[in-house]
Amino acid sequence: MEIETEQAQLLPELPLKGIPQEILRLGKRLADTKYQIDMLGKTGWGELTANLHGLEASGEWDGPDDALTFFSKIFPFAMLPAETEPLGIFRVPTERVIGRSWRWWPDHLSATSETKLLEHLNGPHAAESTSWYFLPALGVLLAAQGQSRVNYCRQRHIPFITARVSNLNYPPADRFRLYHVTKGQTRQSWVVLNDRYLQPVLWPRITLPALTTYGVHSGSWPLTFPPTDRIFSELYNPASAGDFVAPCIDLLAVNEAIKAEELAAKQAQKPVKMALSDMDITNIWPVSLTLSFFFILSLVIAGVTAGEGWAGCISLLVCGMAGSLLLFLAAPVFLVSKRLRRDFQPETPEEEAAEAQPPEVTAPAGG
Repeated sequence: MEIETEQAQLLPELPLKGIPQEILRLGKRLADTKYQIDMLGKTGWGELTANLHGLEASGEWDGPDDALTFFSKIFPFAMLPAETEPLGIFRVPTERVIGRSWRWWPDHLSATSETKLLEHLNGPHAAESTSWYFLPALGVLLAAQGQSRVNYCRQRHIPFITARVSNLNYPPADRFRLYHVTKGQTRQSWVVLNDRYLQPVLWPRITLPALTTYGVHSGSWPLTFPPTDRIFSELYNPASAGDFVAPCIDLLAVNEAIKAEELAAKQAQKPVKMALSDMDITNIWPVSLTLSFFFILSLVIAGVTAGEGWAGCISLLVCGMAGSLLLFLAAPVFLVSKRLRRDFQPETPEEEAAEAQPPEVTAPAGG
């Protein structure tokens, strides 16, 4: 047992050199917060911790959040570990690991099983079945595999855990901008990444101080962004984008949608020539057929009588009147809104294409 412990201690500690002290304190505070929330939720008091513990999106109870889900609820634009850089096997400080005790807790272990667990944690194969993500930008680790041992080591005051670690990037602070917006009695905080993607702050009491420590600055809502009222409505239908864990709103896509809606409204209001036969008028076809019948009948009578006599004169008169009315029905002599005309084709497609170009979204000052 002592030899195995010595072998484990020969492993290097996770290097934290170069990370500012305030960031190291922030990472430890995040890990402490997750541990405290898990301890509260252990008894099933989910209402004390809301959706930071226990509730899936569908509303079902599923125990504590895993580390990546929890982190994505606190820090906006957490990245999926699609491509990570393996760093190696290290002795990791327990106090800065976010874990998840979802299978067992220390009090579930018997004396025998706890002894075996300690032998494993101190043995040469302690890193097996572990996969942890290190975020140097925040001085914190997220336990993917080997989650339950984190809270065990916390309760047993074990300072280091052996684990296999990979690097997980997080965007630098200067790529974020924080905006505080108000609609009626509702006040929200939104974080925008790269002047394009937006996520709301779910837990301002935790997130806002953390973002301030990280170095994210606030700003005024730029005129180049969509109106805030439109963003409030878009928040009901966020979409997946990029490699982010949580869905977000693409401000560029919203601007393009607004432009398309304005263009469609402009086209619908532009007058276009129409005939009576193009309009939705009740009984217009019986009227047209009746006029056509009298036009043909009077044309035949005029031809038979050669326009002579009273029959010929009347037939010529009826023929002229019916023909004029038919021409009036078919000729585009009315100016109406385009929305009243179905299957309209624009007269100048080049001009319409030019108007349909997406807007240019420029970065706000001090971005």
